[in-house]
Amino acid sequence: MKQNTLLERVHASVVDECAFLACCSIHGRVLTLPGIVAGINPAAPDRSLFNGVAYESPDALRTHYDTIAAAYDAAGVRAWTVWVRPGDTSTPAFLASRAHVFDYDPVAMAAHIPDLRLPAAGDLDWEETDDLRTLGVINDAAFGFPPPAFAAVFDRWPNRRWRGYLARIDDRPVSALLTCDTAEGDCSITAVATLPDYQGRGLATRLMAAALRQARARGMTSTSLQASPSGASVYARLGYGELGRMPMWERRAPAGQSRD
Repeated sequence: MKQNTLLERVHASVVDECAFLACCSIHGRVLTLPGIVAGINPAAPDRSLFNGVAYESPDALRTHYDTIAAAYDAAGVRAWTVWVRPGDTSTPAFLASRAHVFDYDPVAMAAHIPDLRLPAAGDLDWEETDDLRTLGVINDAAFGFPPPAFAAVFDRWPNRRWRGYLARIDDRPVSALLTCDTAEGDCSITAVATLPDYQGRGLATRLMAAALRQARARGMTSTSLQASPSGASVYARLGYGELGRMPMWERRAPAGQSRD
């Protein structure tokens, strides 16, 4: 599978994730403009993770920027982010001129599923689940997010292309992740998390392997994700390839204040 194809599938996964992290809340919505998808989730007004923008081209972002900013203001969202496409060297300067600051630098990664080196699930106690709130609690604990965060916004499944997975130890849910299938045959992975006391045991890796085997059985041919710089090596060992960085540029107003 060509690298450009995989990179487009990573971008599509970001679009899906922006929409999901807005519409998983009863208060959220998606703003769709030509070449733009913006997830707006006022349930977490100070969490840009749940208020993200994906764009098809720098020109589309520039054209619709003021409309996007006004929509976040109208919703009472004080922090929102733009996912910069790999290789786009002009958009960071544009965002900086609009009071955005560099926030995080995820790594775009993808693979052809048959090429992955997936570990056996072994004795892992795992299941597919629609328990979105438990998935949120695990993510909040794993990443140390104070509320409101995942647990505050995970109210509902926006669509059935998304699937949740849990792993348990002694009947306690300790590891979780989400997947999303696309019409092009990609299974994206996100919200991979393990409770702090259970990290370092390979639980999330085996849970991910189980989910990807199911995805392949459904006809998915590739898989994509956005990894933390520190976590990219874990996915590389499974066979994911790095396709570039996807910097997140955040615009934030102090809590309780509106932006100009």
